[in-house]
Amino acid sequence: MTREEVFFELMETIYELSRKISSYESVPRKYGTEDELYMVEAHTINLIGNKVQTTTSELSKLTNKTKGAISQMVDKLIKKDLVVKQKNPLDNREVIIALTEKGKTVYEFHRELDKMEYGRFLSKLDKFSTEDFHTYIQISSTIIQGAKIR
Repeated sequence: MTREEVFFELMETIYELSRKISSYESVPRKYGTEDELYMVEAHTINLIGNKVQTTTSELSKLTNKTKGAISQMVDKLIKKDLVVKQKNPLDNREVIIALTEKGKTVYEFHRELDKMEYGRFLSKLDKFSTEDFHTYIQISSTIIQGAKIR
């Protein structure tokens, strides 16, 4: 196969992976509480939990979504008692978003679930080296940087 043909096959594989991930993300799941959450909600909780506290602006930058979309997501999570909003004591104009105790339960549950799932995937990738993983990351990052959202 030519370099171009192999690259086209790589791109088709990436698109197929994207479709599989999208399908997986569309099913709500429980993450250690009675609430059913979509993957986008669980990942938003992870982003907040990783930072301990954050703002709508930071989440917007991290997710490449509008502040309005993030605000709607945060409002959903507030209704489920997973996050809270509070004024920044150092800057009254800024609102900080943090996890509630219930949100921390979801955060920890999801982290453990990821460890198990990633471990399962990793066990099937024995024939690939760490360098292969680095190469894939570089290729994916280059493609992501060059992608234009229409």
